[in-house]
Amino acid sequence: MSIGPWVADRLAGAQGGGVEVEDVSYHPVGFSQNLQERNPYERVVLVGSIERGRDPGTVEAYRWDGDLPSRDEIQQRVAEAVTGVISLDNTLIVCAALGGLPGDVRLVEVEPEDQGWGDGFSRTIEARLPEVLEAVWSSTRP
Repeated sequence: MSIGPWVADRLAGAQGGGVEVEDVSYHPVGFSQNLQERNPYERVVLVGSIERGRDPGTVEAYRWDGDLPSRDEIQQRVAEAVTGVISLDNTLIVCAALGGLPGDVRLVEVEPEDQGWGDGFSRTIEARLPEVLEAVWSSTRP
């Protein structure tokens, strides 16, 4: 199960007060276009599971530094996005390169235990879900 859509489902009822919740796991290029058609946001919080070599279940929340890779890697990420590759890194890089992201982008990352398909989460990730929700909610605050 993907954690981003799960978080969006859980926090959808908490919308209001300037906070919008949306599942953006559809297409990085389309998401960039969507952002450009809206009134600018002050902050965007992106949530996803991504392998970074940490212990499984590690939850990290931080402000993105805005650094982009080389033009060649950006082009590769856009090509991957067009062919259907959806990942936290692709979404971030493609949207930053094409436009639409505000100056304040926060990330909440969860180190996966298992990248396989299926219903539900591993026990390790399941135990960390309350921490993930709190990290996302906290990231919406100044």
